[in-house]
Amino acid sequence: MTREPLEVPVHSKAGDSVRGRLLRGLGATALSPIVTALIQLVSVPVLLHVWGAVKYGEWLLLSAVPSYLTLSDLGFGDASRSDMSMRVAANDREGALQTFQSSWVLVTSVSILTLVVAFISVWWIPWQRWLRLSSVSNLQAATIVIVLSMYIVVSQQNGVTECGYRSDGHFATGNAWGAILRLAEAVMATTVAVLGGGLLAVASTYLAVRCVGSIGYVLLLRRMSPWIRYGIRHARLKTMRQLAAPAFGFMALPLGYALNQQGLLLVIGARLGPIAVVSFSTLRTLSRLSSQLISVMKVALWPELSRAFGEGKISLARRLHYHACQASLGLSVSGGLLLWVLGPLVYCLWIRQGVGFDATCFHVLLLVVVTNSFWDTSSVIPMAVNGHCRIALLYSGAALLSLGVAWMLSPGLGIVGAAIALVVMDGVMTVYVLRTALECTKDTLKTFVSSLFMVPNFRRVLQIAPSA
Repeated sequence: MTREPLEVPVHSKAGDSVRGRLLRGLGATALSPIVTALIQLVSVPVLLHVWGAVKYGEWLLLSAVPSYLTLSDLGFGDASRSDMSMRVAANDREGALQTFQSSWVLVTSVSILTLVVAFISVWWIPWQRWLRLSSVSNLQAATIVIVLSMYIVVSQQNGVTECGYRSDGHFATGNAWGAILRLAEAVMATTVAVLGGGLLAVASTYLAVRCVGSIGYVLLLRRMSPWIRYGIRHARLKTMRQLAAPAFGFMALPLGYALNQQGLLLVIGARLGPIAVVSFSTLRTLSRLSSQLISVMKVALWPELSRAFGEGKISLARRLHYHACQASLGLSVSGGLLLWVLGPLVYCLWIRQGVGFDATCFHVLLLVVVTNSFWDTSSVIPMAVNGHCRIALLYSGAALLSLGVAWMLSPGLGIVGAAIALVVMDGVMTVYVLRTALECTKDTLKTFVSSLFMVPNFRRVLQIAPSA
């Protein structure tokens, strides 16, 4: 039987240049750190006031546990983003739809299976003893973990949907919707806490708002890109196999991120208790204010780099890499110096609770932001072409190493030991990631280093036409 070719509209406009796409992408992506800052600057002190430091610390610990369910998408969501963007850039929209549906079928099946396993096993874990919980029982802790696990599974569906927005030139719209949804969740959940809701009520609020927002996210994509649709008709086992290697590489990235973020909190909680978790978490949040801006550039550049490599424009990818690294290094250094001076005052005004300011830990965390900028921005180059597998595995290994260092150092150095562990991890990552990025862009270390000290000419980059 002969299958009819897929008919899809082309959404590109004559004025859809690198400049226009980058500006829209940067503008939309900028919402994410703004939303993150609003959530952290408002919800953290409010929850500390309403719940107290101990109960809030237990919320951080319990919400950290389900984060490992992000691994249940096997990395296919992220791998599909790069693959679909390159295929659409090469005018292969039928192949892009195959990637979309294949990824959706696999992610949905595996995440549901993982949720079932979690639902069966979570009730047998001694949460109170393992996490030193005092305000919730084992049954309550298990229920909270299950609700937050359901929230993670629903959020993974958004990750697949975002592939469609990104590949068809609607990256800015999709990203803005995601930021607005996160803000709505935080506002509703914080309101519930203020009105007297406990940990379970807040977790349930996050889940309910996410479900409603996800439905709207899908309907909007259907309206903007009718050719991108859910189903199994275009799903292919062959496509899943082709995406397997880069997908498993992306699976290692959330594993490393979970070890770096939530895993480190669990180590601190086990070694030093919930109060230390709150102290380290708030200090790291404040120290990473400039990192939010760096993430904006990284996320906005990703679809443009995939498009550039898909069209064979290596020189454009190289120039985008130059300017992104210049900006990230400048932001991390200048932001670190500013926070070194103003950080104690900001922290005192922000956290009006019995959590002291650890200056030594904060200064080390500022150094972490600088060392992280050396490799995090460059990592988007191999990610854009699904050539990140070894980097992802190294990241997970380095994050695991940092947990071991933190476990050994924290009893003697306190939370400063955990901060030092992060510096060790970034040092390991910098050497390998930068070398891989330079290979992808056909660049040399000497040329790259010299470019970091040149006056950036962003106007030249933004004016490059699609045909350049």
